[in-house]
Amino acid sequence: MARLVSFSFFLFLPVLSQSNPWNRLPTTRVLSRKDVSHIVLEARTDHFRVTLLVAERFPYNYKAVSHPFFFRLEDEKKALELANTLDNYLDSGKAFTITLIGSEIRSLLWGEP
Repeated sequence: MARLVSFSFFLFLPVLSQSNPWNRLPTTRVLSRKDVSHIVLEARTDHFRVTLLVAERFPYNYKAVSHPFFFRLEDEKKALELANTLDNYLDSGKAFTITLIGSEIRSLLWGEP
C-alpha cells in the first residue's frame, strides 16, 4: 500500500508543480478554457476592449463572481483578430499567462511558464 501511495505521489508531482499558484505573483494569472467563460468586444469612446470574463475554478465557482480582465486596443480590426486568436487558442486546450495592472492585461505569454 505504501508503494502505491508513493508511486501516485511521484506520478502527480510534476502536475502539481506546474499549476502551483503560490509560486506566482498576485498580478500573474494562468488562464485556460476552464477559467474563461466569455470573450467580449467592447467599444469605448477612445479605444476598444477585448474583455475576458474569468471565473474561479471548482469548488469555488458555485458562489464566485466573474472578474473582467481586458486588453486595450486602438483599432476594432485588431480587437476582433485578438478575440478570435484567443478563442481558437483556448479551444485547442492550451493555457496562457497574463500579467495584470488592475484589471488591464499588460502582457500575454502563450503557454504556461
